[in-house]
Amino acid sequence: MRGGQFARLARLLLTETFMSTMVRSRCVVNISTVTSLQELRALSSDWLELVGRARCSLPYQLPEWLISWWEAFHQDHRLIRDSLHVKVVRRDSGELIGIVPFMLTERPRFGPLRARGLNLLGADPYITEQRAPIVDPSYEADVGRALVKDLLAEPAWDWIAWDGLQRDSGLAAAIESAAELRWGRTETANILTLAPTWEQFKSGLKRNIKESLRHCHNALQRDGLTVRLVVAENAADVDAALDTFFRLHGLRALQAGKIQHPDRFSAPRSRAFLRGVCARLAERDAARVFTLHVGDTPVAARVGFLLPDCLYLYYSGFDPGWGKYGVMTTTLAEAIKYAIASGIPRVHLSMGVDDSKSRWGPERVDYQEALEVRPAWSSRSALRLYLWAREDVALQRALGRVWPRRQLT
Repeated sequence: MRGGQFARLARLLLTETFMSTMVRSRCVVNISTVTSLQELRALSSDWLELVGRARCSLPYQLPEWLISWWEAFHQDHRLIRDSLHVKVVRRDSGELIGIVPFMLTERPRFGPLRARGLNLLGADPYITEQRAPIVDPSYEADVGRALVKDLLAEPAWDWIAWDGLQRDSGLAAAIESAAELRWGRTETANILTLAPTWEQFKSGLKRNIKESLRHCHNALQRDGLTVRLVVAENAADVDAALDTFFRLHGLRALQAGKIQHPDRFSAPRSRAFLRGVCARLAERDAARVFTLHVGDTPVAARVGFLLPDCLYLYYSGFDPGWGKYGVMTTTLAEAIKYAIASGIPRVHLSMGVDDSKSRWGPERVDYQEALEVRPAWSSRSALRLYLWAREDVALQRALGRVWPRRQLT
């Protein structure tokens, strides 16, 4: 192809790309606000389709999780009131392209000193590890621009606690271009891309994790012990396996060591929540409990959730008496083998940066929080008052019995 012909072809391709972008950007975006649980449940089918298109890797973006969370953890007291304020974004064709599961939290629920914040559902005692919007990647910028315009037209909030934003995404860029954001802490996701076979996957691992796997196997074999993984899949088996998980998770929390692992499910409400959400997910074959047995003795367990192309590995637990055999490492390896055999292409090792995850060599994805304050004196004052009340230790002690605690973001 001659230079002139190449230049004309390049101009044509650029023009077609530009025009297709312009056509898409001119499509009408409609935003509605869901304020009732009935409306939220009615979204489930379209919501799950959106989760697939967005390749979501967090169970905390699923309708079952967020509906269960609202039922278990929302508050409605004299000093605090939560109201559903979920933003639903559709194209003019009706196709769902975004869900931002906000709730409006008012502290107190009425009066001149009321502070009103929009937060994503999931402000709980570390049960929800990461909150994030659900947005079709093809429409991130469109959704972001429409959201900012829609939210600024509402007088109902003083600040917005955005969470789960990826700084290099079209969604974050669109929000930041139209709103003043105060960027906050970052949480890191750890995602493994699996090979077709366990041997192929293992061959690509770092030397230290290969040695750890070999040590676990040899230690058990030397003592004449064999292990087997039992995977609970249906609702009844998952519920029964959760009993073992809760026990082992609690035992892990009692283990002395440099790294402390709190018992996230010591409260009855937290246990009831996990049972409920697992029951709902099990209805569509999306809940798993992996339990490692030595002989007939369960020694380690980990909860898992199936997303369209990802297995998310949630909290775990083990009996410290079996710690010398590296039973948690073996449980994770067996769960990865299960994912490979099931044709699942990715495994999410959960949130946070620590050696137990990084030694597997995962891809890291950063989610960042940001605070947007309404540009009004009253809103800025309300936020300052709220932050002062949260950070003043003496005041927290005085109000601790009557003021429900809740994370800001």
